[in-house]
Amino acid sequence: MAVLVMAFGNLGFAQSKMDLKTMSREIVFKQMGISRDSYIVPQQANYSESDGIQHRTTYYYDESELYLNEEITETYWDSWQNESRISYEYDFNGNVYEMLGQEWNGTSWEDAIRVSYSYDGDFISEDIYQYYIDGQWVNVIKEVYNYNGDDWTVLVWEWNGTTWTSSVLNTYTRDDFTIVHVMQYMEGGAWQNDEKYTYTLDFDENVTDILWQVWDDPNWVNFEKTTYIFDNGVYTDQYVQMWDDSDWLENFHYTFEYDGLGNAKHGNCLEYDGVDTWVPSDGDIDMAYDYNAKTKSFYGSQVDIVYVDLTQVNENAQTTNVKVYPVPAENELFIQTEDFQKAEIYSVTGQKLMESAMEKMNVSSLSQGVYLLKVYDQSGNSETQRIVVK
Repeated sequence: MAVLVMAFGNLGFAQSKMDLKTMSREIVFKQMGISRDSYIVPQQANYSESDGIQHRTTYYYDESELYLNEEITETYWDSWQNESRISYEYDFNGNVYEMLGQEWNGTSWEDAIRVSYSYDGDFISEDIYQYYIDGQWVNVIKEVYNYNGDDWTVLVWEWNGTTWTSSVLNTYTRDDFTIVHVMQYMEGGAWQNDEKYTYTLDFDENVTDILWQVWDDPNWVNFEKTTYIFDNGVYTDQYVQMWDDSDWLENFHYTFEYDGLGNAKHGNCLEYDGVDTWVPSDGDIDMAYDYNAKTKSFYGSQVDIVYVDLTQVNENAQTTNVKVYPVPAENELFIQTEDFQKAEIYSVTGQKLMESAMEKMNVSSLSQGVYLLKVYDQSGNSETQRIVVK
């Protein structure tokens, strides 16, 4: 695992509610393999709203340049002012076990929201959302995940002040190139249909269409449709249309520009005026990077992001006696050095994963991500390098 990035968004916690269906969708899609970890990550995002208010979010990584430690959002008035901050804590396996959101009160950071994560092996099994109210953490929402082949469920519980009560059931079902997400709420002791999202995938498992429907007993009724236009592995346009009982009407149009590495470096949001013109507007601009490996959303009329490749940051500056290829490695990793004794591969958290007395290692069993390669000579001296497995 290179970097696990989860965030609430970039508007500040006072301005935006948690969108739980989006959070659960991101996590479930990751477990389904639709999204993947990336070693290309945002370094700074600058975005502005149609009224001219400017924001920027800066992302800070740890001393090994492998894990996101915190992201700080600032707003420009007469000068840049702190707005919100999200910080992360990781367990030994590199999973985020706590995420803390804070707001700036003018002089210091104040706790606002906290999310705690539990895992069953590599899968998230539960998360708990809490607000900081009157000097203490108060339960708000709990999500419980259950994975069963192509059927996935996320049961949402609400805290009523004394105990948890089930409130929303999210069911995800995949069938080849279609994923259906149904949301139901509890009423009268039974689950009642509420919303349905149908995701259409292409052969590269990119989401090309999203159909949002609402339940109007006894039928699902169209509400909103999102279409992505792809070119060379990235989506350059995103169209959002609304249903008016008989036809789809234009609503939003998002456009994106990319660098040569498949990273969205510029995004725009336009809204249809209902006549014949697209005008600048504010919306959730979904910036994809590393050829759709990951996506981050920013609210505004336009956004610009600069990225950093973590495998190229803070490399050992000293002359190395060890050469490793190919980078990234997919199946076999070759080591070239004098007086070779053995090589070991570790996770970035220090867990030894494999060892070899040969200068060729089969890494096909490793998940995509960044690892540490430790090479020993016959005298017991060692040299450590970072490697990337794809």
